[in-house]
This record gives sequence, structure tokens and C-alpha cells, in this order.
Amino acid sequence: MEKKPRAAAAGDGGGSRGETSGTSEGGGLVERLPEALLVEVLSRLEVDDACSAAASCRALHGAASAAISAITTLDLSAFAPSNAILSRILAGNGAVRSLTVNCSLLDDSAASVIAKGSLRELSLLKCSFSVSFFMAIGGTCGNLRSLKLEVAVAPDALYSRDTGFRTCLAPIYVGCGYLETLWVKFPLLDPCTADFETGLPLIPSTVKELLLQPVSHSRAKTVFPKTISMKKHITDSLESLSLVLDTITDELVILITNNVRNLVELCLEDEPVSQPNLPEDLTNIGLQALGLCHNLRHLSLTRRYCDFRRVNDFGILMLAEGCKQLRTIRLSGFSKVSDAGYAALLHSGKDLNKFEVSNGLCLSDLACLDLDKAAPNITEVKLLNCALLTSDTAISLAPCTNLKVLDLSGCKSIADSGLVSISQLPKLTLLDLAGADITDAGLSALGNGRCLISSLCLRGCRRIGSNGIASMLCGTGTINKTLVSLDIGNVPRISCRAVTVIAKNCEQINSLCLRNCLLITDSSLEVLGSMGGDSGKCSLRMLDLAYCSKLSRNFLRLFEPPLFRGLRWLGVGKNVVQRRGCSPTVAELLERKPGLTICGNACDMGCRNKCHPDIRFLQ
Repeated sequence: MEKKPRAAAAGDGGGSRGETSGTSEGGGLVERLPEALLVEVLSRLEVDDACSAAASCRALHGAASAAISAITTLDLSAFAPSNAILSRILAGNGAVRSLTVNCSLLDDSAASVIAKGSLRELSLLKCSFSVSFFMAIGGTCGNLRSLKLEVAVAPDALYSRDTGFRTCLAPIYVGCGYLETLWVKFPLLDPCTADFETGLPLIPSTVKELLLQPVSHSRAKTVFPKTISMKKHITDSLESLSLVLDTITDELVILITNNVRNLVELCLEDEPVSQPNLPEDLTNIGLQALGLCHNLRHLSLTRRYCDFRRVNDFGILMLAEGCKQLRTIRLSGFSKVSDAGYAALLHSGKDLNKFEVSNGLCLSDLACLDLDKAAPNITEVKLLNCALLTSDTAISLAPCTNLKVLDLSGCKSIADSGLVSISQLPKLTLLDLAGADITDAGLSALGNGRCLISSLCLRGCRRIGSNGIASMLCGTGTINKTLVSLDIGNVPRISCRAVTVIAKNCEQINSLCLRNCLLITDSSLEVLGSMGGDSGKCSLRMLDLAYCSKLSRNFLRLFEPPLFRGLRWLGVGKNVVQRRGCSPTVAELLERKPGLTICGNACDMGCRNKCHPDIRFLQ
């Protein structure tokens, strides 16, 4: 009886004498390893893995602290750290050069931890800081080259409409004299937000890459005319410009093309509340002006909810004739452009790598004929919501052996014959067939194919079921070894069997969407949460269960430790958040798993660009 305290002092204090002795011996082995070796090993792990190892013993705790303090690139976007957690991670780190932080739980006092003289790149996501925070950044980060801000709330909720956001950016402009990249993104909640003062006219002349969301076209026009009194202007150095506007107009496009001579990348997006009238719209004249930008490599022109009714094939032909070095083309809302216009773009140069068209009402299979000869280096094709496309397009893409990304979401006439051709693309890693007319037979062909798909979306493919998922993941191909992201939401015949097959055959799965799968029950989640086996850690990081109505009232208990270790994001839908008397509650689960984010707003996976209050504050 007296030996137990002595054993506990030497070991971990629990179990039999034999178990304690083994634990003590293992701890001694770690203690005897060189500290430099432990630091080298832990520096190769993710931050959360290194923190988990630190809790094992004193040797690993010291090595983890040394490894984390020497990290030069740190991405904390997968979860929302509190001020205390962020302080523990960054305290003592004077080497970090690139930092990305989810700031939804941080306040202005976090500036004392984030502001470091070593920083070159800083990305603050879902932030709501005041001017005092930015004063600290501007005063400390004098060598900052890149600043990316994603603000969580509308600007008028934090800042005066008269001075706008410029009072916050002013210390950055003054203190960060080498700034080359500036992103300022506000949520697109209200069309009036675009007219808010964002400090656009004050942007320093060193900036080469600029992104503003949103900004009105009238305010955007103020930045481009260069006055004689200015020795150096932003247009002298600007190479990449991205604007989310209320309306894209010919006047704005002409101002940009006439004044920004070194423009390499141009991304313009608008969301007009109604169909624009002349002269407040983009026409063939604006496309003709873009054709004068002979150095343009990347072009994106997109309109949501409405369309560019005043642009037709003639404007696209003028663009294709002038811009022969385009590598990326992204177009959305060009309802009057036909196969002739799109084919002209595809055949305009041999350097094209990425081609995307959304809502191409007149785009048919003819546009993609001989694409492998017209654009031999093409790696990414996205044709979204193009109603005239059929499986013939997928078949015509089969010779494009360099293709890595293929998105045919919303093309409802893509059938099994197209999937058979797609399955033979040797370098394909991302495939999106949302809403396609494929069946279980097509999934079987994909499972026996040779493509190395890591991301697959089958959302809304209503003719597939659990048998198809099983045949795909149990086939002779490699997809069950390479798949890390799978979306099978809104598929009515997906049952617990499909989830069990995924858990047993895809242990490397990282992201899984099961939203609106009405046959999913608690039993399948238990199997999913136990993935990882003896390793003790599940690879799953994001899981969407919104509107899975067969889950029990208390299904959140399945996410308590030790199940679903490593999970960072969980989508549950508003009905779960509003429930009363559940055990555990959302707040209790988040208390036990501080690294987990629970979304009750039916967002897409990871919430992406959507910003909303922390779910704990909504209960």
C-alpha cells in the first residue's frame, strides 16, 4: 500500500505498478532526447498538435514553447482564439513574418500581442477593431508589406459616416511606408454600404495590389485621375485592382484603362439592386477599352442577380483581339454572349490557364470543342449554371490532360456518360457536379477511374444514393485514398450506410457536408466521430449537419470529448440554436471545445466570407 505513492511520484499517478513503471520509463526516454531534436520535430506539426504534445510532459512543453516561438508563418483562421489563447501562442515570438487570425473573439487589447516589428504580412479576418488598434499596428509594424482586413460588421456600426474608415487606415498609411498589398472587405449587407467612406483617395502610392469591398463607382472614380501637382500616384505602381461595386460602368472602366498603365490583374464585381440604365452600365464600349490593356493577364467581370444586357459578342471579340496574353478569364452575367464570343476568348492565346463562365445562358457544347488544342496549358475550367451544356462538354474536355479543376455545378444535363470521360483525367483534383443528372452507375465509374480527386461536390444530385457512394469509395481506383473534401448535401437517398462507408474507407477526409440529408441519425455520427482509431485524433475538420431532421434532440452530446477530436467547424442550422433544455447546450459544448466554431446561420462550409456574431451571444 505504501508503494503506490512512490510509484505515483515517479510516473503518472494512476493504474497498477506495472503501468506506472511503463509510463515513467516512456517519460524518461523523452527527457533524455536532445531538446534541439524535440524542437525540430514539433516545429513540423500544426500549432494545435504542438499544443497537445506540450501537455504530455515538461520536456515536450519546453520544446513546444520553443518551436511555436520560432514560427515564421502562422495561420489561425480555422478557429477563433480568445485574447488569452492568442497571447499564449504569440508571446515570445519575435520571428513571425506572416500572420492570419480569426478575430471574431478579439478586442482592441489584442494589438499588444499582434503588433510585431517582424511582421511582413498580416490578415485579420472577421475583425471589429477601433482606431486605437490600428494605431498600434501602424506604430509597430513599420516593415509591413501586406495588410488584409475582413471587417465583421457594417462600417456605420463602428465608424462615423463623415470620416468613415479612413481614420483607422490613416495610422497604417503613415506608419507602414512599404505597404504593397491592401485589402479592405466589409460585409455586403446593405446597398448603401457601398457609398460609405473607405479612405480610397488617401491610399499610398506604394500599393501594388488593392481590393475594396464594397465601394460605389462614384467614389472609385476619385482615385484614378492623376493631378499635375502629384509627384507620385497610386496609378504609377498599381498592378492588381479588385473592386466590389454597386455598378460597373463604362466611365469607370475607361478611367482605369487610361490611368493604370501597369495593370496586370483586374477584378470588377457588382450587385445592382435593379437592372442599370444608361449611362450607368457596362457596354461594348467598356469592353473595347479593356482591349487596350495589352499587359492584362487576369480578368474577372462578374454581375450577380442581374446581367450585362448591353454587352454582346462584338464587345467580347474586341476584348479577345486586344488581350492576347490572358491567363485567367472569369465572366458572369453575360446573357447576350454566345458560343462565338466565348470561343474567341478561348482561342485568343496559348497562355490561358483558367476559364470560368457563370450563368452563360447562350453557352453550349460547341464553345469547348478542341479546347485542348486552343488552350493546351489549361488547368481549370468552371462552367456554372450553363443550362445548354450536356455530357458532350465533359467528353470534349477528356483530351485536356493537364486539367486539375473542373466545375460543372448547375449544369443539369451532365449525365453518366460525361462522368465516365471525366474519370480518366489523370491530374484532376477538384470536381463539382452539383445538380447533375448522374446516377450510382456514374459514381461507380468514378470509383474505378484514375483521377486523383481530393475535393468532390455532388450536392443536389438527386438520382444518387448510398449504394453509389459505396461503389465509388470501394472501387479499384484511388479516390478513396485521395478524397479529403466531400459534399453530398441535399441528396434525399443518402443514409447512415453512406456515412459508415465514408468513415471506414476515407479516414483522411477533412471536410464533409451532409446538410439536408434527412436519413442521417445519431448512430452514423458515432461512427464518424470515432474515425482515427488508435491514433486518437479524427482527421475531420469541418462538418455540415444543417437541417438533418432525424438527428435526436441531444445529438450535440456526440461531439463531446473524446469524439470528433480535431473538429474546427460544425454547421447545425438555426433550429438547433433555438432549442431549449438540450444537453449539452451549444455554450457548454464550446466551453469544453474552445477550438470549435458552431454555425447556426446555415452558411456554406466554413462560413467562407460571411460574418455574423458568435453563436454564444445569440442564445
